[in-house]
Amino acid sequence: MRPRHAVRYWTHQRQAAANLPETVTAPRRGTANFAGTRRHSVPASKRLTPGSDDNGYARVRRPYTRAAGSRITGRLFFVNSGGQGDSCSASVVRSAAQTLVVTAAHCVYSVPAGAAAGRWHQRFAFVPAYDGRADTVKKREPYGRWGGRRAWKPDGYTGLTGGDWNSVYDIALIEVGRREHTLQKTVGAFTPMRSQGGRHTVVTRGYPGVPGRRPYDGRDQLWCLGRTRQATGMVLGATLPAALPAGLPAGLPAGLPAGLSTGRAGTTALRPGRLETHNCHLHKGHSGGPWLIQGTRDLVGVLSAGKEDGYAAGNAVANALNAEGYGAIVRRADPSGVYDALSVTLKGPAKPVRRGATATVTATVRLRGLMAAARVPVTLTLPPGTSLTTTGGGCVREPARSACTIPALHPRRPVRVTATIAVARDAGASLRVVAHAASSALDPSQADNTSALRLTTRP
Repeated sequence: MRPRHAVRYWTHQRQAAANLPETVTAPRRGTANFAGTRRHSVPASKRLTPGSDDNGYARVRRPYTRAAGSRITGRLFFVNSGGQGDSCSASVVRSAAQTLVVTAAHCVYSVPAGAAAGRWHQRFAFVPAYDGRADTVKKREPYGRWGGRRAWKPDGYTGLTGGDWNSVYDIALIEVGRREHTLQKTVGAFTPMRSQGGRHTVVTRGYPGVPGRRPYDGRDQLWCLGRTRQATGMVLGATLPAALPAGLPAGLPAGLPAGLSTGRAGTTALRPGRLETHNCHLHKGHSGGPWLIQGTRDLVGVLSAGKEDGYAAGNAVANALNAEGYGAIVRRADPSGVYDALSVTLKGPAKPVRRGATATVTATVRLRGLMAAARVPVTLTLPPGTSLTTTGGGCVREPARSACTIPALHPRRPVRVTATIAVARDAGASLRVVAHAASSALDPSQADNTSALRLTTRP
């Protein structure tokens, strides 16, 4: 790809004419309300966004340069696999190269009509803080256009008609070209947060809309506040079927439907790895938009799918930044970056502990690099002759073991887990206590994920 060619290609006229991808909605079930132009997809009782409309959206305050969240979020223009101008939402994500933009995989790759295989989209141009209603280029593109150099998607994302809408692989990274400064240095970046989904209060931003169609036309940055729950996604086995099963609904977006087995060696399975909210309803063009933990810059998900516009029980689904999706591409996109470098150190009393008394031990968990992590498991294991009497919050205590969960872990912000251990009167002279913190395959070295401590005892 040639970044400068993409920058020159996406003139204001082409931006205004860009369509939105049609491959992001779930199979149709029930009856949609398409009468008129008003879409009542989120009941009033479920809308959390102040001043929101029927889909849960509200307009972001202008100018978008005012706040970090709206500045880091932008509109992504591209030419799709069918040769048409399209757009999605995207955001800048922390990286060592400081040039990465994260979006949905269906925004970078798709199968054109009548084709048997997918093709990469072309001429990517990311416009942070895009304002389609501004009357000058400087106000419309306050930080300019950033042309795409390369794009990555997980190998599991196929773009085949059928079910990639329900796939944990619907996430992608785009490297943009450099200027005097990098994109990240120019507008900032969100911190990727490793997780498998779950419950969060999130803020999502993006550019929903289809040109010339109400209620949105892609010219405004909108936001929505939502509470998420755990959602499952499709994980592929080794292969895909040679042909899709008969009877699938027409117009299903890319991939295999959830729960289907493949016809050859591989299989599909549902695993955690996605987030769902019924407080916000996906609208075309918002695909690829960031989901941030409220009040932070922690990027916990990327908008992937939802029900067709106008359904009474609307929803939105995001892919978490998990090992299967984000983890599969970030090493290729940012080879010099350090991600999920987790370590634990265990400390206890400096002097021998009297048998029959108690001792306090503390496990300090640290994270290095560019990524945060949600719900980090930490385990304390005790030897015979001891038992746990108390542990810190978020722990499930057993006689000789404590399984704890750290809600959120950030680089340079260590978290401590403390436990009180009862030493039996007949305990040995030396007792080995072990702490272990679980990381992902992104961790460059897992040797420091376990720490052991020798407690010496006295009569």
